[in-house]
Amino acid sequence: MIPITINNRPFLVRPNTTVLQACEAAAFDVPRFCYHEKLSVAGNCRMCLVEIQKSPKPVVSCAMPVSKDMVIFTDSPLVRKAREAVLEFLLINHPLDCPICDQGGECDLQDEALNYGADRGRFYEFKRSVEDKECGPIVKTIMTRCIHCTRCVRFATEVAGQETLGAFGRGSDTEIGTYIQSFIRTELSGNLVDLCPVGALTSKPYAYAARSWELSKVESIDFLDALCSDIVVQTRQVSSPKFREGTLRLTSKDEIVRILPRNNGVYHDNWISDRTRYAFYGLKTQRALAPLKLDRKLAKSQRLTWVEALVDGTERLEYSGRMAAVIGQVSDVEGVYAMANFLKIRGFGDITHGNFINLGNTDAPAFFGFNRALENLDKLGGLLLVGTNPRFEASLLNTYLRREQSRRALHFSLVGNFSTLNYRHVHQGNSVRVLHAMLENRLVTTQKLYNLLGSSIMVGFDSLRARNGLYLQNMVRFLAKKFIAKTQGGERLGFIHTNVTSLVFANLGLNPSPKSPLYSKLSKDKGIETLFAVQLAGLRTQRWISPSVYTHVVALATHVGEDVLPCDRLIPLKSLYEKSGYVFSLEGRLRKFQKTVTAPGHGRTLESFLFSLVRTGRSLSEVGIKGWERTLRAFWGLEQELPRAALLERIPQNFIFNPFEIWESDIKGDLTVFHPNIRDFYLTDLISRHSSVMGECSLFLSNETNFVRGN
Repeated sequence: MIPITINNRPFLVRPNTTVLQACEAAAFDVPRFCYHEKLSVAGNCRMCLVEIQKSPKPVVSCAMPVSKDMVIFTDSPLVRKAREAVLEFLLINHPLDCPICDQGGECDLQDEALNYGADRGRFYEFKRSVEDKECGPIVKTIMTRCIHCTRCVRFATEVAGQETLGAFGRGSDTEIGTYIQSFIRTELSGNLVDLCPVGALTSKPYAYAARSWELSKVESIDFLDALCSDIVVQTRQVSSPKFREGTLRLTSKDEIVRILPRNNGVYHDNWISDRTRYAFYGLKTQRALAPLKLDRKLAKSQRLTWVEALVDGTERLEYSGRMAAVIGQVSDVEGVYAMANFLKIRGFGDITHGNFINLGNTDAPAFFGFNRALENLDKLGGLLLVGTNPRFEASLLNTYLRREQSRRALHFSLVGNFSTLNYRHVHQGNSVRVLHAMLENRLVTTQKLYNLLGSSIMVGFDSLRARNGLYLQNMVRFLAKKFIAKTQGGERLGFIHTNVTSLVFANLGLNPSPKSPLYSKLSKDKGIETLFAVQLAGLRTQRWISPSVYTHVVALATHVGEDVLPCDRLIPLKSLYEKSGYVFSLEGRLRKFQKTVTAPGHGRTLESFLFSLVRTGRSLSEVGIKGWERTLRAFWGLEQELPRAALLERIPQNFIFNPFEIWESDIKGDLTVFHPNIRDFYLTDLISRHSSVMGECSLFLSNETNFVRGN
């Protein structure tokens, strides 16, 4: 520890600490514009000037390391005079448009002008004007406000890995922008808005929508990908139409205005993807407000009351045969658990997720989990990615991997579909045949992974597809055994999931048998008559689901659109923004999210609808409904079947990898190529597909940000 003195008070700080960090740790506020704790030091704004004893002039604190017995003053007359002068120069060309600026109320320049600004101006020349740049459907630019702090440039280069922003020109002609006229093609572009301290970069969808002091804040988590990042959902009360028993009347309700990242210590990098930030706009269009009776042939619909919908559903339960359920990408633990129990009561418990079947082993968390905490990535020595693209499947994980490689020059290899990961890696190939060559030590480049301490394998869980899923899982387990990393065994192998529903199915052990009639086009002949499609996106384009085969297809969804056209009944559901529940994160944490807004219309949760349906049925009165009611109504009932549910917000102790003996599998796999797990990053689930902002991003940005280049 190094002894220093700040404002005549002694402190001990760690070595390699800057003066700004030492002052912040000692609770002395130092203004800044260009400095950010997650970016490199630039020292452009000169606002963080402090006085150091025996120094002839004020010192830039963000770029000055502390030394032994250093004496620092943060509020002396010299410091205040220097900061006033710096701020006066920053405001020379800045326009006086605070009343119409979206940054108003949360602008750093406003705050510092209140503390250090002069009461009159001395500049009588014309202000400089800069042409605005067109950066895409996310970022709106008013470049006249820019003070050249270069936060956006450093974020694009260091975090996003897209060197599209830069500073060009000299002196008063300096501008920030793209070197050529192009969009900012990154899935993290919304973070540029959060980083800009003066309102030069603002959110285009949020433009002139609200003020920060009008909004209510609810802490929640992101459930559109498996990382479950911490977010703040900002809402406000509005007056909008709402259904009520056949009449349309105005009533007061709340709506989501914007979503921002939140740092609670679990995930130290407070970035979120554009899909997390703007997918909620899908909640405002084409919502399912009441139960509907659909006619497949005539494409007509008839609105039903909940009583009529429950009676109709009860009659179908009495006279229908076996049933099955397919659940989409955004579902919580209670909903999936309730649907599985509902099918068990009916005598047929086949339930699956997505548009393909995973044949991977899910008996233990070590076989499907990530098997490490994100903060332990600093122990990574080398990495082999198999059948995954973390840039679009887990965007924040990709930023962690890029950060670790920039710090320690790690060796990364990729076996799978060729893609741009925004960091250095060696593409070994796109076939399972490459894994055979790696097992037989026939690839020279993979010898580094065998010899590096801390080598690990990350596999896309969605790559464990039909027929060769278990075969591929056994191969990567053999490869993990060959690594000589002296770390905990489970950290050698981890699986990356693309959505929270996949993790819920894996933790509950709900993967069906590959011989299930659910995966046969002749399901009607094998006894399945009713199919429940829960929050399923793209029902008409599913590979193995043919709605014309089933007698009854019931859609339980939040939206009305082409996704529910092949169905004959539609039950409105609440989205996860409109209820409280639990989901599993990629690390294995059981995370709780809170209700943020009220659902429009007569939407219900999936578990409450299934309970009402069972309770209404006359033929099911002899079944043990009371016990299931307790299990469904209270979350503690799930703990009986899932012991990990008691570990809220904690990473459970995984099985150690070494004791699991591995034998050669008798399953013969296909030597096929890997296919992309995500075709369009912006349109992955039912909510995103109805978001106008995500539709624009898919239209203008998908050519470069698609998993497969050129598609």
